[in-house]
Amino acid sequence: MNEAVEPARRHRRWTVYRGAPEETARAADALLGALDPDAVLWVGAGSARFADTPRSMVKRLLGRAFDAVVIDGHGGVDADLLGRCQGFVWGGGCLVLRLPVGAPPGDPRLAVEPYPVEAVGGRFFARVEAAFGGTTLDAPPLAVRRVHGTAEQAAVVDWLVSRASGDAPAHAVLLSDRGRGKSSALGLALARLPAGHRIAVSASDPQQCAEVLRFAAKTTARFVTIDALATGPERYDVIVVDEAAQVPVPLLQRLVRRHPTARFAFATTARGYEGTGRGFVLRFLRWLEGLEVPVERATLREPIRWAAGDPLEARVARALLLDAEPAAIDDPAAVDAAAVEHVVLDPDRLAADEALLRGFFGLLVHAHYRTTPADLARLLDAPNLHAHALLHAGRVVAACLCAEEGGLSPERVIALYRGKARIRGHALPETLVCHAGRVEAGGLSMIRSVRIATHPALRRLGLASRLVAAVEGHHAPDLFGTLFGATPALLAFRRSLGYRLVRVGVNAGSRTGEPSAVMIRPVSERAQRLCAALRGDLARDLPTQLALMRADGEVFLDDALVDALGRQSSDPSEMSAAARLEGVAAYALGPRPLEAAGRAIVEFVEAHRPALAALDPTHAALLQGRIIDRRGWSRLTRELGYPSVRATMRAMRRAMQALVERATPDLELEPVQTT
Repeated sequence: MNEAVEPARRHRRWTVYRGAPEETARAADALLGALDPDAVLWVGAGSARFADTPRSMVKRLLGRAFDAVVIDGHGGVDADLLGRCQGFVWGGGCLVLRLPVGAPPGDPRLAVEPYPVEAVGGRFFARVEAAFGGTTLDAPPLAVRRVHGTAEQAAVVDWLVSRASGDAPAHAVLLSDRGRGKSSALGLALARLPAGHRIAVSASDPQQCAEVLRFAAKTTARFVTIDALATGPERYDVIVVDEAAQVPVPLLQRLVRRHPTARFAFATTARGYEGTGRGFVLRFLRWLEGLEVPVERATLREPIRWAAGDPLEARVARALLLDAEPAAIDDPAAVDAAAVEHVVLDPDRLAADEALLRGFFGLLVHAHYRTTPADLARLLDAPNLHAHALLHAGRVVAACLCAEEGGLSPERVIALYRGKARIRGHALPETLVCHAGRVEAGGLSMIRSVRIATHPALRRLGLASRLVAAVEGHHAPDLFGTLFGATPALLAFRRSLGYRLVRVGVNAGSRTGEPSAVMIRPVSERAQRLCAALRGDLARDLPTQLALMRADGEVFLDDALVDALGRQSSDPSEMSAAARLEGVAAYALGPRPLEAAGRAIVEFVEAHRPALAALDPTHAALLQGRIIDRRGWSRLTRELGYPSVRATMRAMRRAMQALVERATPDLELEPVQTT
């Protein structure tokens, strides 16, 4: 193929079918019927020809490419899914959106109690419709799979080879948007290395390395899990981490420390559906650049999988605000902090004012590494969210996204505490009830700070403090609260505003992230009593919890952070025998994590050591290893032969259940009181 004369053939197309689900499925089947079924990714049920790929499995297909991708949007368009799927389409291929006639019902995932699904907005769906219009294809896609590398990619491959083939440690970082040949460049570079190198290729999921290993097929490169690289005994000369933004920053830091003489290549998509790409740049690269080994960066800008100026890429970027940035501030010194205006941004106003929306969302993307396109949908449509901003000359200079939470019924709270139910959109009461063990928290009304950010050119002007004060002046809950990845600076900031640390945990969704902090500022008398009880529990339990987390070795706890957490504590409360049994039962029979009930569990196991001998040997080994010997989850997983850390954790809960039944056969817990 001659790219110089046929670039338009490699532009990707899209089509939108509207109607009932069965009608749009038939239309998509007819359009794509001549294609190889393996060349079509069909997400959503209904096809008579193509296999359905569940939404939850799409993330594992990173690095794959298809002639066509079909997305079922009859129940609403999943923003993250749309961002992922557009990158799978070959040049010349197409994206098919199946949509209802008219707006679909509100996305049920955004219907947070007590709001019904009817309260969920349709602004994001309207945004997608506006971006893609009414285009319909009359002919099937003609994907062009004969992809040739660019001169830019060849230069990057040379650069990677030179860094990886030397004797000195090296830290090479490759950033790109989707479809730029990042993974193939890594594999091509590995294929050119001299023989004898010990090469590890890694990512958060093995599927994400498929493209790298395909191009490096004739080398000794092999996939090694991030956990094995960070904690295992083997050493490697060259370590490649693809889609590195998907790996928690503390684990990347541990990986570098574990292999101080290795030549590293970290590659990631810098923006888009991953969300964490910003965290990789803002947090990990800043840390990496503080080490003795120089950090060198390269960027791939020219697409390989499709032609430059691709209209599908542009429309998806427009719909999802993938290129959102903070508003331009030409002269920061001219900004008068006293002249800023606090506003509550109505979702309709945000949807109608593109510059305002870009300025607000751009601040969140710039400051928070977890911000994804799904957050854009929530910002526009979730009925329990409120967008607060400080404006200067009409531009957003500080942004805060808040959520209404709590006010749950006693029946709901008890079900949550016992692990009999789950709840969406109530992160703060859920963690206080399920993890901190305080059922009285569930009924309190709360305003949680979900995200807060100030303009990068206007920091240290007190804007964040002013915005927090404005938010608190606007709402009247029982308490204000926030959950965040704990750092000494953030702990000190919230404490200066009257917030108190009431719980330390591990980031949701990742056993290898840094610990999370829960801080609240009580307002009502009930909330003040809750805060005092939580702080007493924390002061009593935190030393044991941190000891278990440190022994585990999978949670980022440096001395400065441990010291900062200790400075936040209060006077410890006493633990009665009944409270100890309740804590043990909340772990053994409910949703509380082991570390959260650590002191109660340690004291219970120590008091019933003789009963261990009567247990199943595997159960006894788990309790002995984790509770008494303080071995980490990964080490226990390897030593006891479990397939994963999660499987070991599940087995540990069963082991604790067995010990409770053996040691206290007549145990009858008191009913949980919610008031």
